Amino acid sequence: MKHIVIIGNSAAGVGVVEAVREKDKSSRITMLSEEPFSAYERPKILGVLENRLKERQLVWRNLDFYKNNGVELRLDTKAEGVSLHRKRVSFRGKDTDPLEFDELVIACGRKESLPSLKGVQKEGVLGLNGLTEVKFIQENLPLAHTVLVSGQGAVAEALAKIIAEKKIEVKFFGPLSAPVEGVEVVADNPIIEILGESEIRAVRLSSQKVVGATLLVFSGNLSGRQDFLEETDIQQDQGILVDGELRTSVPFVWAAGDCNQPRDGQKQYGWDAAYAQGRKLGEGLCRS
Repeated sequence: MKHIVIIGNSAAGVGVVEAVREKDKSSRITMLSEEPFSAYERPKILGVLENRLKERQLVWRNLDFYKNNGVELRLDTKAEGVSLHRKRVSFRGKDTDPLEFDELVIACGRKESLPSLKGVQKEGVLGLNGLTEVKFIQENLPLAHTVLVSGQGAVAEALAKIIAEKKIEVKFFGPLSAPVEGVEVVADNPIIEILGESEIRAVRLSSQKVVGATLLVFSGNLSGRQDFLEETDIQQDQGILVDGELRTSVPFVWAAGDCNQPRDGQKQYGWDAAYAQGRKLGEGLCRS
């Protein structure tokens, strides 16, 4: 019996499961997720911070979905490495044996790339990747005095606006498409160091000015490169390189969604595109 391991539990990963199960009821499927949630609508996460949506309203596929499709779902499980020779995935921070596979699907999207700053690993410094980070921000805002948002794009701007509307001081490091009430733009004076013991207390700017801060959130610098593949022969550029069938440079490893990069053709990002790619990949798995 073929064993398919899917790293990632969002639009692309769900698309793979659905397409496979339409034609293949017998293969074993294991899905790995870094987060502790079943699949949720990632584009809507700021609605929770805005108090416009409850967490339960984000649920896209509940736990019954995995049960009904014969999927072993492993939550809070982060891949540490992949052995292509042994065809297995190893895990970080888990007292768990490596997981063997016949076909490996990488569908873990893009992640925020944190800059190489001194102190970037302190608590309270985070990249806005998903619901886990939104919940952390939500829990810490009641005690926040100043929140720094560093980045660019619609998500970064929306985050700054939502926090400012809660009457919390917001300083924005990056370009804004338009002024936002309550948000101070800091231009030409980037952050060079994050100060504090185990958690952020302040940042030092290139001018040597020190600015107090409770939270520092990075948003807008996304990468599809995956650290757990660095010791493999799977080729990566800005994302995992795939052919027209969504195979990587290794025939039994596939990649769908925002984490991949076509060798030929233009890349399409976003929820709908990721789901469609997952469906396409699943159909290809059934032919392999």
